[in-house]
Amino acid sequence: MSHDDTARTRGLYAAVADAYAAALPDTRAESDADLALIGRFVASLPPGDAPVLDAGCGTGRMLGYLAGRGVSTLTGVDLSPEMLAHAKLSHPDVPLAVADLRALPVADGAVRGILCWYAVIHTPDAGIPAIAAEFARGTAPGGAVLLAFQAGTGERTSPGAYGQDVTLHAVLHEPARVAEVFEHVGFDIVETVRRAPSGHERHPQGFVLARRR
Repeated sequence: MSHDDTARTRGLYAAVADAYAAALPDTRAESDADLALIGRFVASLPPGDAPVLDAGCGTGRMLGYLAGRGVSTLTGVDLSPEMLAHAKLSHPDVPLAVADLRALPVADGAVRGILCWYAVIHTPDAGIPAIAAEFARGTAPGGAVLLAFQAGTGERTSPGAYGQDVTLHAVLHEPARVAEVFEHVGFDIVETVRRAPSGHERHPQGFVLARRR
C-alpha cells in the first residue's frame, strides 16, 4: 500500500472498530468450508513452541479460534490501534503489536505459521510480492501460511461500512496469481481455492495454503 492507502485504511478501521467488534465477535460468519481450511492450516503446522502469527488480526476473533484448535502460542499484528484495542481486551495474554504486513516485528524464521485472514484486501496486486517476501522471511522452514481474500480483479466499494459514515475500498485478488507470487519467494503451494459466493457475499472467495521451503 502507498502512504495514502495506509492512512485511508487506518482511518477506516479507526471509524468502524467498535461496530466491527460488535458485528463479528467470533467465527459465526465463516462457512464450514472456510473453517475446515483453517483446520487444515493448523494440522499442517510443524511441531514446536514457536508462535503462530495472526497477520492482520483485527479485533482478535481468529486468535480465539486458533487457540480453540490447540494452537497454544500465538501473536498478532494489525495496522489499526483501535482494532487491536479490542483484541487486547479479548486476549490479554497474547503479544500484539501495531504493524504493517510488509514489516513484521518478528525475527527471521521466528514463526511456524502465519494466518492472514482477509488482511490483504486493501493491498493492490503490485503490493502482494512485498508481503509474500516478508512472510517468507518470518516463517521457519516447514511453516505454514494461509491467506484469505475476495477473489477476482479490480476493486469493490462498500459505502456505509458496518453502519458507519465511511466507505470501505477493497481489492480483489486471483488465487492463482497470489499462489504464484508466494511460490516465487520460497513457498510450496499446498492448496489454492476459489469458491463461489455464499450468503451475503458479493464476490467469490479466494484462499492459498502454502508451506515454507
